[in-house]
Amino acid sequence: MKNFNINKLFCASVLVFLPFLAFAQTITLSTDSDIVQTDALFGFVLTAEGSFDSIEEPDFSGFTVENRSQSHSSSINIINGKFDKKSSVTYTYSLRAEKAGVFEIGPALLKAKGKTIKSNKVTITVTGQGSGGAAGNASGSASQDTQAEGQNNENYYEKRATSLMGPLSDWEKKTPDYFIRTVVNPVNDLYAGEPLSVSYYLFVKPNLISDINFYKLPVFENCWKDEKAETRLNFKRISIDGKVYDYAPIKTYILIPDGTTDTVEGTQMIMDVIIGSFFSTRKVTISSVGVKVPLKPIPEKENHKNGVFGDFTVSQNKENIVLDKNNMLETLTFSIKGCGNFQEAEIEFEKNPMLKIFSPEITSSVSVTPKGYCGTKTCKFMVKGLRRGETSIKVKLFEFFSRENGWQTPDLAEIRVNVKETSGVEEDEEKASTAHSFELLKELPANVKKYEISPLTEKTWFRVAVAVPFMMIFVSFIIRLMKNLRTRHVGSQSAKMGKWKDKISKSNDCTELLNNFYGALEELYRIRLKGERINAMKQKYEGKIDQIADFIRKIEQVSYSGRSNADIAELKNEAVKLLDPRGLKK
Repeated sequence: MKNFNINKLFCASVLVFLPFLAFAQTITLSTDSDIVQTDALFGFVLTAEGSFDSIEEPDFSGFTVENRSQSHSSSINIINGKFDKKSSVTYTYSLRAEKAGVFEIGPALLKAKGKTIKSNKVTITVTGQGSGGAAGNASGSASQDTQAEGQNNENYYEKRATSLMGPLSDWEKKTPDYFIRTVVNPVNDLYAGEPLSVSYYLFVKPNLISDINFYKLPVFENCWKDEKAETRLNFKRISIDGKVYDYAPIKTYILIPDGTTDTVEGTQMIMDVIIGSFFSTRKVTISSVGVKVPLKPIPEKENHKNGVFGDFTVSQNKENIVLDKNNMLETLTFSIKGCGNFQEAEIEFEKNPMLKIFSPEITSSVSVTPKGYCGTKTCKFMVKGLRRGETSIKVKLFEFFSRENGWQTPDLAEIRVNVKETSGVEEDEEKASTAHSFELLKELPANVKKYEISPLTEKTWFRVAVAVPFMMIFVSFIIRLMKNLRTRHVGSQSAKMGKWKDKISKSNDCTELLNNFYGALEELYRIRLKGERINAMKQKYEGKIDQIADFIRKIEQVSYSGRSNADIAELKNEAVKLLDPRGLKK
């Protein structure tokens, strides 16, 4: 009954104290793999939440930051009449291990309102290349070859194939059995504002891979982007440099530069491929090259400030409209057809006080073709009469530039409008609206009493009264929880130790004794030695590994000498001593 009352009091304290914790600042570090090989890529994430001023990122000594991206979100909440801004920021890194060892990353620092909050630390164990066996060496070699992207800026951007069917580039020759090919169209001489497509293709030797998994998609800057993703991989066969490949499109991006810089840049696409059969597979990370496309200015752009790149024809559905009581609204439709920058190709009108022209309804049917980014863009405008009389709708100057024809201006006629009838509200709007003046009350009369009203939760004494019992209950709860966990852990470890001592004592020969010893090390201390080499063991584990290695050699010598059925009581006693926590430390 006493524990039940404590739990009820604890829950009630949490509910009362919850408003003060709703916008607490937190910062955490995490990784998708805490054991990696040298030269292997792995993911690392920093997440910060709450209301804060700045973030100090952790030190990545011992690792190379191959890629870094940032995303953030924010929200505003009103609690008891106060505004509270909550922000969330996520930094995503692609790290590469430089050398073997055990490294600690962190902490990161979060600074908010004059105080500094530290994040957790993450321990990364970096092992050597290819530990044990031919398969391991092959995997390590492949990882080393395929993880070379990003270390040389020149290679990162420039060494890519010139076309889909072109020979292998230097980048692709690093992994000639499987690679991602980046194809940019048009290939060169792009103008600022000219649409281009960046397509990614997966090339593999026939029947080599069994599965793929996206790790990092490319990020493009200084441009508008539209994405075309493939629903499934449809492979076709091709021969390049005398070798047969199966290739399939992965993704295609349509990019339109925003005109702020003279280049369009994109990061790498990184992908994991699974190689081998069902019973023997390994994962290899491959990547494309980065994209860096130079742009040249459109000729005489300074004389055509509102001009866009493209080759268009513009048409309209009407040249005369009549607005009366039977037809208060009319629709005008403009169609822009051709190839070019459809994002900037817009229809605008000069102002007309006699008409109200509503925002257009825009539909597009545009796609990538051999000629470029081509299709049709349709704009539908609703027109309403505000005053009776005859007037016209004039389209603002719309210019576009193409390589073949230079600067052009579409020939659009004025649209004559005859407003015979209006709804009456708009026409009499100026007469109906009158100005009203109000005398603002600058100060309260002297005889008016003023009261200060503030929520109870903002009182200092209330916060202290709630916090003290809450902290007492919370501390007692943590102490009790730690004791229970410690008791359970000790009991579980003792039971496991007793089980393995019994198995070791009942071993009939050296082979059974050695297998039981391996199993005990793995379950009790998470030390997996079966199939490992001595050098690899020393890299992975600390403590009395040398004593364990000597003990294993002693058992193997007894087994090889032909005395496997001899009395092995001393070996059993030595195995039990090594398994004791006081005899072995991880």
